[in-house]
Amino acid sequence: MKNKATNAVVYLFLGILLMIGPYTLFPVCDTAEKIMKCFWATRAVNTVGGMIAFFGIALLLLKNKNSVITVNLCSVVAGTAAILLPSVLIGGCAKDTMPCQALTFPAVYLISAVVILFSVGNLIYLKKTKRGT
Repeated sequence: MKNKATNAVVYLFLGILLMIGPYTLFPVCDTAEKIMKCFWATRAVNTVGGMIAFFGIALLLLKNKNSVITVNLCSVVAGTAAILLPSVLIGGCAKDTMPCQALTFPAVYLISAVVILFSVGNLIYLKKTKRGT
């Protein structure tokens, strides 16, 4: 619980990155006449990014260790969802050379993997401190 503020900032940063990244830093395919699947996949990832950012804010407000554990568990689920949305559930463009497949989705996968690993690391740390070891 000592590093609660740091954890909150990390979740907030990663969540905001998932929210704005597909529109700015690693843009998805341009929508012209036809809206493609990658547009909808990034919209869904945007929502998950908002949830992760919210988890960061929640960490600042929570005082109960069990609640903090719950937030970290929810972050693992949200990170997994952010990976599954573009890869399995919604998908993207068929060609590997399209911007969504070449840049956007790999960036989303990387950020989501960091969320998952960070959350699991926090869970392990909280479990060890809860036992008193």
